[in-house]
Amino acid sequence: MKHILLAGASGRLGREILAAGQPKSFTVHPLSRTEMSRIGETVAKLTKSSQDRFIVVDVTLPEGTETIVTSLLSGPHPSSLLAFIVGSTGHSDGQIEKLRETGSKIPVILSSNFSRGVYLFEELLNARTSTGASVSELARTLGFDLSLWESHHTLKKDAPSGTARTIANAAGVQPERIASTRVGAVVGEHTLFMSQESEELRITHTAHARRLFAEGALDLCARIFERPLGAGKFSMSEALRLLLKN
Repeated sequence: MKHILLAGASGRLGREILAAGQPKSFTVHPLSRTEMSRIGETVAKLTKSSQDRFIVVDVTLPEGTETIVTSLLSGPHPSSLLAFIVGSTGHSDGQIEKLRETGSKIPVILSSNFSRGVYLFEELLNARTSTGASVSELARTLGFDLSLWESHHTLKKDAPSGTARTIANAAGVQPERIASTRVGAVVGEHTLFMSQESEELRITHTAHARRLFAEGALDLCARIFERPLGAGKFSMSEALRLLLKN
């Protein structure tokens, strides 16, 4: 049996993951704070068979992530625990270092966005053109100026978002070239502008519903259940590149 242990099930994304996970071939278990601080015991309690496999998905806040990391670092993790997936942002340098340390014991995937479309966006920017240069490198060679604009709902705390920083990094766009808008109930929109005086090319990703993030997280889990990763700290893009290799 395949199990997802979900930290942050009462939040907006957590509720979406719970709803989207119902028809899947695995069970989603909401974690209490006590269970988050005792991951080994929680896994042992839910284990009914040697075939049981578990993935922890964390969509809390950095403080919640630290609670889980502390639990994972305090002792040996169960061999049935395949990965720790973190979908929150805003971690301190110290918390990132603890995640890296945890990655020496178990695969840790730190993702600013579970969207499969954003992963494709990154891949488009990283792809090599016929000249051997990446898309963004070729654009600059051809005289285009690159910048990024992103928009999210008014409750979004960080600006620019983690997703915007990820796309900007893939395109070589400096932080000062990122414009952020926070308005209404916008789920998320990111546009890379490649402009010069007489023409402009835009690549845009638009999130229509928050459910897409839940679907992306569950798709990632399904792939790990089928093809477990080795220990290490990965971004979602790095994890998918390994999971999607022939």
